[in-house]
Amino acid sequence: MAALVLISVTFVPRIVACPFCSAVSLTFAEQLDSNDIAVVAKLIEIPPVINDPDADFPKATFEILKILKGTDFVKQQMTFRTQLVGTYPLGQKFLVMGVDPPQVSWTTPMMTSDKVFKYLEDIQELPEKGPQRLVFFQNYLEDQEDVLAFDAYDEFARAPYEDLIGMKDQMDRNQLIDWIKDPDTSITRRRLYFTMLGVCGTTEEVPLLEELIKSGSRKKRAGLDALLACYLNLKGAEGVDLVESTFLADPEVDYVDTLAAVSALRFHGTEVDFVPTSRIVKAIRHLLDRPKMADMIIPDLARWKDWSVMERLVQMFKDADEESNWLRVPVITYLRACPKPEAAKYIEELRKIDPDAVERADFFLGFGESDDPWDEEDESTEDDQSTDDGESNGDTETDSSTQPSDPPKPETDRSSKRELDQFDDSQACNNEGGDTEGGPDDASELPQTVKDSAPPKFNNAQDFSPMSKPEVIDSNLEPTSFQSNSRSGSYVVPNESGNRVEVETQVASASLHSTSLPRKKPAANLTMSIIFIPMGISAGIFVLLWSVVNGWFERLIF
Repeated sequence: MAALVLISVTFVPRIVACPFCSAVSLTFAEQLDSNDIAVVAKLIEIPPVINDPDADFPKATFEILKILKGTDFVKQQMTFRTQLVGTYPLGQKFLVMGVDPPQVSWTTPMMTSDKVFKYLEDIQELPEKGPQRLVFFQNYLEDQEDVLAFDAYDEFARAPYEDLIGMKDQMDRNQLIDWIKDPDTSITRRRLYFTMLGVCGTTEEVPLLEELIKSGSRKKRAGLDALLACYLNLKGAEGVDLVESTFLADPEVDYVDTLAAVSALRFHGTEVDFVPTSRIVKAIRHLLDRPKMADMIIPDLARWKDWSVMERLVQMFKDADEESNWLRVPVITYLRACPKPEAAKYIEELRKIDPDAVERADFFLGFGESDDPWDEEDESTEDDQSTDDGESNGDTETDSSTQPSDPPKPETDRSSKRELDQFDDSQACNNEGGDTEGGPDDASELPQTVKDSAPPKFNNAQDFSPMSKPEVIDSNLEPTSFQSNSRSGSYVVPNESGNRVEVETQVASASLHSTSLPRKKPAANLTMSIIFIPMGISAGIFVLLWSVVNGWFERLIF
């Protein structure tokens, strides 16, 4: 059960209060929910030292002083025994949790303070969600008790963004500014504080933010994506000029800085309304001049219905070579979304140049049901998106639940650059002696809807993408299963020599890799994979947690 709770908490997607933050661990509230019992207990008996390495790990005896949860299962002054790692004096207080009463399995005791115990009592009285819940945790964001500061941060990282807006009047703006100016504030917390300042700040903070942006110091610009989003919140559309000239128009700007700027603009194009979409589109068009980054923003242009660059993208498709053919699938995706009649004609023209790219785009996006996979609304406003000077006219509403993410990328030397999507600020250094800065978190990436469709037909192994490098394996192997909207899949198909090769397809971080698919997929294997693989993973996690609870893991180590 604990494993299932852990999985459900970890993988449920949501729009978080800090779009540029990610929670570090389970919060205390989530741990209390996933356990039947939580008590404050003191150590009353230390187990004797055992020199036999084969003996069971010794258990210490505890007495329950206060029940935080589970009054139906335990009573005060009740004693219990569980493994204790380390040496502590008698009378030391611990937080201990348990599951599966009446034969309770106790967790490893956690030594902590009376302040933490009071905190655990208070959070059980809070509403399950809403701005007032965050108001309570705001007071602990920089608490001297590290465990409370981390827990408060995780609560903000998990809460809906609407709750952050709802507590605007109860934020301490001056305190946020002090934390941002403090050089000892961690990068993750700076991102949160920039996001909060973007909600409660005023134009008085604009000069400070501009100074940080223009500083050129990675340390001062730590958390650049959240910094830029905050700046645009307070400056509005006029602030895009600085972002555009500093990070987008200059082709020599570092990749991670440009990615941070794109992340901030995506946030403003999908979550808030401080900057018109037409201004955002004009800014990100600069990346079409940077071939190594162009594929990253083509889905954004389609999402925001900027059809003024259609002819340019068609030419980029035609000019693409082996070093840049990853552009072709997103270009087809863009044309499929375009409602203009010439888009369909361009697709047929490009099909003659690279039919595999067209088929891959068609398969992953499942066309046939709709000409615009990103458009869940009326298409009547799509044709007035471009002007004579090539700029978009006005804003259009978008549905963030069906927005595409980054387009396909090949398994070439670009893979090293794409790994920077997961870039950690603490890992990047510049020439100023260790200043650090990072790109945006995964939370800023937008999901992509992949519709079900039949896979394209292939006559032989040569029909597969040349970018896939299959490895010859045992000819007796059978094809493995694939699901069109799954994260990954692999196939075994015959090549010209009669051997069979395995071809893998992946959808990583909601981006489509340029791979091809086989002719058929066995339904039985697919069903078995869907049922047994998650069950196996859950069982493995459950066994690991159960071993920790019962001390088997400690005995294995010690």
